Formats: sequence, C-alpha cells, structure tokens
Amino acid sequence: MESEHARAECTPYISAQGLGLRTYAGYVYRDVDVDARKSEVTAVRGRNGSGKTALLLTLAGRMKPTAGTLRVGGFELPRERAKAERHVGLGLFKGLNDLQENLSAARAAQAEFELHGLDSRRESADYLRAWGLADVMEIRVKDLTSEKLAQLGIALAFVGEPDAVAVDDVEDQLTTSQSRGLMELLSRAAREHDAAVVVGVVERELACRADACVYVAKEGE
Repeated sequence: MESEHARAECTPYISAQGLGLRTYAGYVYRDVDVDARKSEVTAVRGRNGSGKTALLLTLAGRMKPTAGTLRVGGFELPRERAKAERHVGLGLFKGLNDLQENLSAARAAQAEFELHGLDSRRESADYLRAWGLADVMEIRVKDLTSEKLAQLGIALAFVGEPDAVAVDDVEDQLTTSQSRGLMELLSRAAREHDAAVVVGVVERELACRADACVYVAKEGE
C-alpha cells in the first residue's frame, strides 16, 4: 500500500484545471491545466502575448481567474487567495514589484528581509553571498546587468522560504547561455528549498530544461 508520505509527495502543490481569464477585450488565456510539484520546475511556455505572465500571477494568487478551478497548497482560489499568496514568492514582474532603482542590491535584500520580519542587515548580506551575488551587493539596482537583476529577483523571491515561486522573463534581454543559467539556478533552488517553481519561457529548448511544461496558446493559434 502506498504510504501517506509518498502520496503527499505526488500531490501537486499548485493544481489548476480548465483555468481561464477573460476581460472585456476577450480571453487573456483559457482552458489551461497545470500541476506543479514541490522540488520541481514547471515551465509555462507560450509566445509573447499568449497570457503566460497573467497565468503565472494567477497561479501565484495575485490575479483572479474567471474560469476553472485552482488550488495552491490546499487553498482554494480565488476564495482563499489571500492565504495562498503568502506561501508563494515572486521573481521580478515588471510594473508589479519592481525594485527601487537607486537602492543597492544589498539594501534591496535588506528591505525584503524586513518585510518578512527577519534580522535584516547581516543575514541579508550572507544570503546574497550564498546566491552568488557577493560581487554586486553595493551596485545600484539600475546599474545591474539584466542577468544579475534577474538573479537578484529570484533570490529575493525565496526570502522567507516560500512553498512555491513564480518567475517570468528569464529570456528578457539575455543571451541563450544566460537564460540556461537561470533555468539551472531555478532547478537547483527548487530542490534545495523544496519549492514548486513555475517559470515563464518562450523557447522550447528552455522549456525542455524544466521537469514539466504547460503550453499556453495565443488566441487565434
């Protein structure tokens, strides 16, 4: 007989069936099924404009779907959205959680630690070193390369040890090699922190580096 522990490990942390989001302008995405498990990376693949960013934010509890069912860590969304989102960290999403440009990377990390009620200065510095960001701690956010900014966003998403993390734009202004490096970073972080990671990608090659993949079709495809 399968043990309760084994069944729990097989249970997706994020589970969606027939998920859709419709606005006055039409569907942003629709009929999406997602099963994202802890310690794994699930790629949400689609062309630009396919709605994958909105889908990621929905899975993270930051947007309300208009169709389908969604459970995150046992919470039913959108009814328990406020509870679910506390367990899901976010990488940087443009226009949503941008970092203050004049802050140094170290100060940005310190601010994130403070939001979680953690000892900020020393622990945040050690934390950035552990994520391989020691060389940019005193560099202002606006002066970071696109790769380092993405790495910082991923590191900050894991502050507070969330059960799941959503990340987008791992290809934005990056080389293929740099994007592969971010996927490797996410895979390692998912395992080490036992978190369910969902990441938005465009290229098939990057999606193949994830443990699972969901394709989001653009309207009209």
